[in-house]
Amino acid sequence: MSSTAKNTNQSRPSANQLKDLYWQARNPPKDPQTSYKDKTVLVTGANTGIGYHAAVKFAALGASPLIIAVRTQEKGEATKAAIIRETGNENIVVIPVDLSTFDAVKEFAAKLNEQVPKLDVALLNAGLAMPSFTKGPGEYEIGLQVNVFSTALMALLILPKLRETAAANAIPSHLTFTTSKGYQDVEESWLESDKTLIDQLNSKEGWFDQRHYLMVKLATMFALQGVADRHSDNQVIINAACPGFCKTDLGRNFSLVSKICMGPIQYFVARTAEQGSRSLVSATTLGPESIGKLWHDDKVLEPSTLQVSKRGSELYRETWGQILTILRKHIPSKDV
Repeated sequence: MSSTAKNTNQSRPSANQLKDLYWQARNPPKDPQTSYKDKTVLVTGANTGIGYHAAVKFAALGASPLIIAVRTQEKGEATKAAIIRETGNENIVVIPVDLSTFDAVKEFAAKLNEQVPKLDVALLNAGLAMPSFTKGPGEYEIGLQVNVFSTALMALLILPKLRETAAANAIPSHLTFTTSKGYQDVEESWLESDKTLIDQLNSKEGWFDQRHYLMVKLATMFALQGVADRHSDNQVIINAACPGFCKTDLGRNFSLVSKICMGPIQYFVARTAEQGSRSLVSATTLGPESIGKLWHDDKVLEPSTLQVSKRGSELYRETWGQILTILRKHIPSKDV
């Protein structure tokens, strides 16, 4: 990787990015109106921000039951009450999950598969951004654990239920990851020749918050692509959605100074969380054309320049292979 001096200006959007964000804020995605009546829908990270608003939309559109996965039962019950107040839909199930550990994800998936007879839609939305290198409870950096490993593990563990439901309904089920099109800004020069992408993300050396965030999103896309390449046969539509730059608490772990600096930018060029959530919900209505791809601003995006390059292809195979190796330490190989 080239020098990663922590110049705070690098964290701020460029003039062209601000222009793009200004347009996005004034041209939000269409608000989905597809019925989810009698469909079982799972939303992770449903207690705040775009995840909460996506859950509200699913409930308002008839999801029954709506399963909300949040970190604690207490937060889940508060979220459930809020969604009922907004929509009147009382068929909401709370199943806690802590995405910072593999064991908690496995426990969640076991409960889900035991308690829920079918699963039509899964929106894996929980995410994390950190201002500094932070190890999780295990051996991995917490953003890498939550955004990549735990999300991929959950996807693999709930896929059988999604497949069973698709077979019973004779229509596809949907599995959608929430991520960011910012991954397309990752430059090849950021990649260290002597480390894999996963090892680089798990290293404190040369750590820089903005680059780490974007590179984690690239790893998330590789995880999505890997799951889709191995498991999508039009029975389950496996895709990703980008909500755009939104007013949320994703930066809750950042310093007060950082929040003050970003405040005016958010005020003028950020979408509301409700507007951002529209892309998450509408992504779960798409067909096979979206498999392994990213949905943003009502269109399916083409892969990034890096993704379609020779280096990008090698990086995908290497990254997905390492993700599988790590996950196989925690689940039987037959499940992946």
